[in-house]
Amino acid sequence: MQMREKADPSLALRMTNPGILRITTQSQAGEETPDRWREISIIELNESQKGQNKMATAAEKRAKLKQMVQQQVCHIAPSCSDGIQARLVEWLKFPLVHISGSGQHRSLGFADAGMLTLTEMVNKAREICDAVDIPVVSDAETGYGNPVNTVRTMREMEKAGVAAVHIEDQLTPKRAGHEGFDVSLISREEFVAKIKAACDTRQDKNLVIIARSEAKDSLQERVERVALCCEAGADAVWVSARTEEEIRAFAKIGKPMCGVPPRGLMPISRYGELGGRIGCIPTVLQVAALHGMRMALEELRDKGTEAGYFKSTPGIEDTRKWYANLGNDELKALEAKYKY
Repeated sequence: MQMREKADPSLALRMTNPGILRITTQSQAGEETPDRWREISIIELNESQKGQNKMATAAEKRAKLKQMVQQQVCHIAPSCSDGIQARLVEWLKFPLVHISGSGQHRSLGFADAGMLTLTEMVNKAREICDAVDIPVVSDAETGYGNPVNTVRTMREMEKAGVAAVHIEDQLTPKRAGHEGFDVSLISREEFVAKIKAACDTRQDKNLVIIARSEAKDSLQERVERVALCCEAGADAVWVSARTEEEIRAFAKIGKPMCGVPPRGLMPISRYGELGGRIGCIPTVLQVAALHGMRMALEELRDKGTEAGYFKSTPGIEDTRKWYANLGNDELKALEAKYKY
Protein backbone atom coordinates (compact mmCIF):
# COMPACT_ATOMS: atom_id res chain seq x y z
CA MET A 1 0.00 0.00 0.00
CA GLN A 2 1.50 3.30 -1.04
CA MET A 3 0.82 6.59 0.68
CA ARG A 4 -1.08 9.25 -1.21
CA GLU A 5 1.22 11.84 -2.69
CA LYS A 6 -1.06 14.53 -1.34
CA ALA A 7 -2.30 14.53 2.21
CA ASP A 8 -3.47 17.14 4.68
CA PRO A 9 -0.66 18.08 5.23
CA SER A 10 1.24 15.64 3.01
CA LEU A 11 4.47 13.85 3.86
CA ALA A 12 7.07 14.12 1.10
CA LEU A 13 10.07 11.79 1.35
CA ARG A 14 13.47 12.41 -0.17
CA MET A 15 16.83 10.75 0.35
CA THR A 16 19.47 12.99 1.91
CA ASN A 17 22.19 10.65 3.24
CA PRO A 18 22.65 6.88 3.06
CA GLY A 19 20.10 5.30 5.37
CA ILE A 20 18.37 8.60 6.19
CA LEU A 21 15.08 9.86 4.86
CA ARG A 22 13.90 13.40 5.38
CA ILE A 23 10.23 14.25 5.60
CA THR A 24 9.01 17.70 4.68
CA THR A 25 5.39 18.75 4.90
CA GLN A 26 3.48 20.50 2.17
CA SER A 27 0.32 22.34 3.15
CA GLN A 28 -2.64 22.80 0.89
CA ALA A 29 -2.82 26.17 -0.80
CA GLY A 30 -3.36 28.98 1.64
CA GLU A 31 -2.79 26.85 4.72
CA GLU A 32 0.13 27.21 7.08
CA THR A 33 2.05 24.15 8.23
CA PRO A 34 3.07 24.22 11.92
CA ASP A 35 6.82 24.81 12.26
CA ARG A 36 7.40 21.60 14.17
CA TRP A 37 6.16 19.51 11.22
CA ARG A 38 8.15 21.26 8.49
CA GLU A 39 11.18 19.04 8.75
CA ILE A 40 11.48 15.61 10.30
CA SER A 41 14.30 13.14 9.80
CA ILE A 42 13.83 9.40 10.03
CA ILE A 43 15.84 6.22 9.55
CA GLU A 44 15.33 4.29 6.34
CA LEU A 45 13.21 1.24 7.04
CA ASN A 46 14.86 -2.15 7.02
CA GLU A 47 13.89 -4.89 4.58
CA SER A 48 11.37 -6.49 6.91
CA GLN A 49 9.40 -3.22 6.84
CA LYS A 50 9.23 -3.19 3.05
CA GLY A 51 6.74 -5.98 2.69
CA GLN A 52 8.85 -9.08 3.21
CA ASN A 53 7.36 -11.73 5.47
CA LYS A 54 10.01 -11.53 8.18
CA MET A 55 9.54 -9.89 11.55
CA ALA A 56 12.46 -8.07 13.11
CA THR A 57 13.56 -9.56 16.42
CA ALA A 58 13.62 -7.60 19.67
CA ALA A 59 17.42 -7.71 19.59
CA GLU A 60 17.48 -6.28 16.06
CA LYS A 61 15.13 -3.48 17.03
CA ARG A 62 17.20 -2.61 20.09
CA ALA A 63 20.40 -2.55 18.05
CA LYS A 64 18.68 -0.23 15.57
CA LEU A 65 17.57 2.15 18.31
CA LYS A 66 21.01 2.15 19.94
CA GLN A 67 22.39 3.22 16.56
CA MET A 68 19.72 5.86 16.09
CA VAL A 69 20.35 7.68 19.37
CA GLN A 70 23.99 8.15 18.36
CA GLN A 71 23.03 9.96 15.15
CA GLN A 72 22.95 13.73 14.89
CA VAL A 73 19.22 13.94 14.20
CA CYS A 74 15.95 13.78 16.13
CA HIS A 75 13.81 10.72 15.44
CA ILE A 76 10.06 11.09 15.85
CA ALA A 77 8.21 8.61 18.07
CA PRO A 78 4.42 9.12 17.98
CA SER A 79 2.71 7.74 21.08
CA CYS A 80 0.36 4.82 20.41
CA SER A 81 -2.35 3.21 22.50
CA ASP A 82 -2.56 -0.14 20.73
CA GLY A 83 -1.26 -2.34 17.95
CA ILE A 84 -3.31 -0.86 15.12
CA GLN A 85 -2.12 2.67 15.90
CA ALA A 86 1.45 1.37 15.92
CA ARG A 87 0.85 -0.27 12.52
CA LEU A 88 -0.37 3.09 11.20
CA VAL A 89 2.74 4.84 12.50
CA GLU A 90 4.91 2.23 10.79
CA TRP A 91 2.89 2.44 7.55
CA LEU A 92 3.54 6.18 7.44
CA LYS A 93 7.27 5.47 7.75
CA PHE A 94 7.98 6.87 11.18
CA PRO A 95 11.07 5.22 12.68
CA LEU A 96 9.84 4.69 16.25
CA VAL A 97 6.75 4.07 18.36
CA HIS A 98 6.32 5.49 21.85
CA ILE A 99 4.05 4.10 24.56
CA SER A 100 2.88 6.83 26.92
CA GLY A 101 1.75 6.00 30.43
CA SER A 102 -0.64 8.91 30.25
CA GLY A 103 -2.06 7.66 26.96
CA GLN A 104 -2.59 4.18 28.35
CA HIS A 105 -4.42 5.64 31.35
CA ARG A 106 -6.66 7.71 29.07
CA SER A 107 -7.39 4.71 26.85
CA LEU A 108 -8.99 3.03 29.88
CA GLY A 109 -10.81 6.16 30.98
CA PHE A 110 -8.51 6.95 33.92
CA ALA A 111 -6.67 10.08 34.96
CA ASP A 112 -2.88 9.81 34.69
CA ALA A 113 -2.49 8.92 38.35
CA GLY A 114 -0.67 5.61 38.63
CA MET A 115 -3.86 3.58 38.22
CA LEU A 116 -2.40 1.07 35.75
CA THR A 117 -0.46 -1.93 37.01
CA LEU A 118 2.86 -3.20 35.71
CA THR A 119 1.09 -6.21 34.20
CA GLU A 120 -1.33 -4.02 32.25
CA MET A 121 1.49 -1.86 30.90
CA VAL A 122 3.65 -4.85 29.98
CA ASN A 123 0.76 -6.55 28.17
CA LYS A 124 0.20 -3.41 26.13
CA ALA A 125 3.92 -3.11 25.39
CA ARG A 126 3.98 -6.73 24.19
CA GLU A 127 0.97 -6.11 21.94
CA ILE A 128 2.56 -3.07 20.34
CA CYS A 129 6.02 -4.62 20.00
CA ASP A 130 4.50 -7.67 18.31
CA ALA A 131 2.61 -5.47 15.84
CA VAL A 132 5.56 -3.63 14.28
CA ASP A 133 9.12 -4.05 13.07
CA ILE A 134 10.27 -0.64 14.30
CA PRO A 135 11.70 -0.06 17.81
CA VAL A 136 9.31 0.72 20.66
CA VAL A 137 10.13 3.20 23.44
CA SER A 138 7.99 2.58 26.51
CA ASP A 139 7.11 4.53 29.61
CA ALA A 140 8.01 2.44 32.65
CA GLU A 141 6.56 5.06 35.00
CA THR A 142 8.31 4.94 38.39
CA GLY A 143 9.55 1.39 37.88
CA TYR A 144 6.32 0.47 39.70
CA GLY A 145 7.81 0.73 43.14
CA ASN A 146 11.25 0.79 44.73
CA PRO A 147 14.54 -0.47 43.20
CA VAL A 148 13.58 -4.09 43.92
CA ASN A 149 10.26 -3.63 42.09
CA THR A 150 12.20 -2.04 39.24
CA VAL A 151 14.11 -5.30 38.80
CA ARG A 152 10.90 -7.12 37.91
CA THR A 153 9.72 -4.19 35.79
CA MET A 154 12.86 -4.42 33.67
CA ARG A 155 12.61 -8.19 33.33
CA GLU A 156 9.03 -7.96 32.11
CA MET A 157 9.61 -5.00 29.80
CA GLU A 158 12.60 -6.72 28.21
CA LYS A 159 10.61 -9.93 27.67
CA ALA A 160 7.84 -7.83 26.08
CA GLY A 161 10.31 -6.67 23.44
CA VAL A 162 10.74 -2.95 24.09
CA ALA A 163 13.85 -1.22 22.80
CA ALA A 164 13.94 1.51 25.46
CA VAL A 165 12.26 2.48 28.72
CA HIS A 166 12.11 5.74 30.64
CA ILE A 167 11.96 5.61 34.42
CA GLU A 168 11.15 8.63 36.59
CA ASP A 169 11.73 9.81 40.13
CA GLN A 170 8.20 10.35 41.39
CA LEU A 171 6.86 8.64 44.46
CA THR A 172 4.57 5.71 43.62
CA PRO A 173 1.74 6.23 42.74
CA LYS A 174 2.75 9.11 40.49
CA ARG A 175 0.78 12.19 39.45
CA ALA A 176 0.72 14.22 36.24
CA GLY A 177 2.77 17.27 37.13
CA HIS A 178 2.36 18.72 33.63
CA GLU A 179 -1.41 18.80 34.23
CA GLY A 180 -1.05 20.89 37.38
CA PHE A 181 -1.07 18.15 40.00
CA ASP A 182 1.41 18.22 42.87
CA VAL A 183 4.16 15.64 42.59
CA SER A 184 6.25 14.02 45.31
CA LEU A 185 9.78 12.90 44.55
CA ILE A 186 11.84 10.06 45.94
CA SER A 187 15.34 10.88 47.16
CA ARG A 188 18.25 11.19 44.77
CA GLU A 189 19.74 8.07 46.30
CA GLU A 190 16.64 5.96 45.68
CA PHE A 191 16.34 7.25 42.11
CA VAL A 192 19.95 6.35 41.36
CA ALA A 193 19.39 2.93 42.94
CA LYS A 194 16.39 2.36 40.66
CA ILE A 195 18.39 3.20 37.57
CA LYS A 196 21.25 0.99 38.70
CA ALA A 197 18.79 -1.85 39.30
CA ALA A 198 17.38 -1.37 35.81
CA CYS A 199 20.83 -1.35 34.21
CA ASP A 200 21.98 -4.41 36.15
CA THR A 201 18.81 -6.35 35.29
CA ARG A 202 18.68 -5.93 31.52
CA GLN A 203 20.14 -8.86 29.60
CA ASP A 204 20.45 -7.02 26.28
CA LYS A 205 22.88 -4.13 26.74
CA ASN A 206 21.35 -2.42 23.69
CA LEU A 207 18.12 -1.89 25.64
CA VAL A 208 18.25 1.87 26.21
CA ILE A 209 17.48 3.10 29.73
CA ILE A 210 16.37 6.72 29.96
CA ALA A 211 16.43 8.63 33.26
CA ARG A 212 13.60 11.11 33.76
CA SER A 213 13.22 13.62 36.58
CA GLU A 214 9.96 15.32 37.50
CA ALA A 215 11.51 17.96 39.77
CA LYS A 216 9.40 20.53 37.98
CA ASP A 217 10.24 23.51 40.21
CA SER A 218 14.01 23.36 39.70
CA LEU A 219 15.87 22.95 36.42
CA GLN A 220 19.13 22.46 38.30
CA GLU A 221 17.63 19.66 40.38
CA ARG A 222 16.25 17.91 37.28
CA VAL A 223 19.60 18.11 35.52
CA GLU A 224 21.62 17.00 38.53
CA ARG A 225 19.34 14.05 39.22
CA VAL A 226 19.51 12.61 35.70
CA ALA A 227 23.26 13.30 35.55
CA LEU A 228 23.72 11.13 38.65
CA CYS A 229 21.64 8.44 36.98
CA CYS A 230 23.92 8.53 33.95
CA GLU A 231 26.86 7.91 36.26
CA ALA A 232 24.93 4.86 37.49
CA GLY A 233 24.54 3.53 33.95
CA ALA A 234 21.61 5.31 32.25
CA ASP A 235 22.10 5.55 28.49
CA ALA A 236 20.07 8.70 27.89
CA VAL A 237 18.24 11.51 29.67
CA TRP A 238 14.65 12.65 29.42
CA VAL A 239 14.59 16.37 28.72
CA SER A 240 11.91 18.09 30.78
CA ALA A 241 12.41 21.53 29.25
CA ARG A 242 10.51 24.33 27.53
CA THR A 243 13.28 26.62 26.28
CA GLU A 244 16.56 26.33 24.39
CA GLU A 245 18.42 27.40 27.51
CA GLU A 246 16.88 24.56 29.51
CA ILE A 247 17.60 22.03 26.74
CA ARG A 248 21.24 23.17 26.63
CA ALA A 249 21.50 22.53 30.38
CA PHE A 250 20.59 18.87 29.78
CA ALA A 251 22.90 18.70 26.76
CA LYS A 252 25.89 19.48 29.00
CA ILE A 253 25.47 16.02 30.55
CA GLY A 254 26.79 14.60 27.30
CA LYS A 255 24.21 11.84 26.86
CA PRO A 256 21.57 11.38 24.12
CA MET A 257 18.46 13.36 24.96
CA CYS A 258 14.87 12.18 24.65
CA GLY A 259 11.56 13.76 25.54
CA VAL A 260 8.62 15.75 24.25
CA PRO A 261 9.89 18.60 22.03
CA PRO A 262 8.54 21.97 23.22
CA ARG A 263 5.30 22.12 21.28
CA GLY A 264 4.75 25.22 19.24
CA LEU A 265 7.99 26.77 20.50
CA MET A 266 10.52 25.30 18.07
CA PRO A 267 10.58 22.98 15.05
CA ILE A 268 11.69 19.44 15.73
CA SER A 269 14.69 19.98 13.46
CA ARG A 270 15.91 22.62 15.95
CA TYR A 271 15.30 20.23 18.84
CA GLY A 272 17.58 17.81 17.03
CA GLU A 273 20.26 20.45 16.53
CA LEU A 274 20.25 21.04 20.29
CA GLY A 275 20.86 17.34 20.94
CA GLY A 276 17.38 15.80 20.99
CA ARG A 277 17.58 12.26 19.60
CA ILE A 278 14.08 10.91 20.30
CA GLY A 279 11.08 13.21 20.07
CA CYS A 280 8.04 11.61 21.70
CA ILE A 281 4.70 13.00 20.54
CA PRO A 282 1.94 12.04 23.01
CA THR A 283 -1.84 12.59 22.74
CA VAL A 284 -1.84 13.49 19.02
CA LEU A 285 -3.13 10.13 17.78
CA GLN A 286 -5.69 9.73 20.54
CA VAL A 287 -7.15 13.23 20.20
CA ALA A 288 -7.20 13.06 16.39
CA ALA A 289 -8.84 9.63 16.45
CA LEU A 290 -11.39 10.64 19.07
CA HIS A 291 -12.31 13.74 17.09
CA GLY A 292 -12.85 11.65 13.96
CA MET A 293 -14.97 9.20 15.94
CA ARG A 294 -16.97 12.06 17.38
CA MET A 295 -17.66 13.53 13.92
CA ALA A 296 -18.75 10.16 12.53
CA LEU A 297 -20.94 9.40 15.54
CA GLU A 298 -22.60 12.83 15.47
CA GLU A 299 -23.41 12.31 11.79
CA LEU A 300 -24.82 8.86 12.51
CA ARG A 301 -26.85 10.16 15.45
CA ASP A 302 -28.25 13.21 13.66
CA LYS A 303 -28.74 11.81 10.13
CA GLY A 304 -29.07 8.10 10.63
CA THR A 305 -26.06 7.41 8.41
CA GLU A 306 -22.32 8.04 8.57
CA ALA A 307 -21.92 8.18 4.78
CA GLY A 308 -21.56 11.97 4.65
CA TYR A 309 -18.60 11.91 7.01
CA PHE A 310 -16.69 9.46 4.84
CA LYS A 311 -17.53 11.35 1.66
CA SER A 312 -16.39 14.71 3.05
CA THR A 313 -13.14 13.68 4.78
CA PRO A 314 -10.08 14.13 2.49
CA GLY A 315 -7.87 11.07 2.04
CA ILE A 316 -10.06 8.75 4.07
CA GLU A 317 -10.38 6.21 1.25
CA ASP A 318 -6.68 5.39 1.50
CA THR A 319 -7.09 4.81 5.23
CA ARG A 320 -10.15 2.63 4.67
CA LYS A 321 -8.30 0.50 2.13
CA TRP A 322 -5.29 0.18 4.43
CA TYR A 323 -7.57 -0.83 7.30
CA ALA A 324 -9.46 -3.38 5.18
CA ASN A 325 -6.19 -4.95 4.01
CA LEU A 326 -4.51 -4.95 7.42
CA GLY A 327 -2.85 -8.33 7.96
CA ASN A 328 -4.19 -9.82 4.72
CA ASP A 329 -0.85 -9.88 2.89
CA GLU A 330 0.78 -11.80 5.72
CA LEU A 331 -2.18 -14.17 5.92
CA LYS A 332 -2.03 -14.93 2.18
CA ALA A 333 1.73 -15.47 2.31
CA LEU A 334 1.42 -17.87 5.23
CA GLU A 335 -1.45 -19.77 3.62
CA ALA A 336 0.57 -20.15 0.43
CA LYS A 337 3.68 -21.26 2.32
CA TYR A 338 1.85 -23.86 4.40
CA LYS A 339 -0.65 -25.03 1.80
CA TYR A 340 -1.72 -28.63 2.23
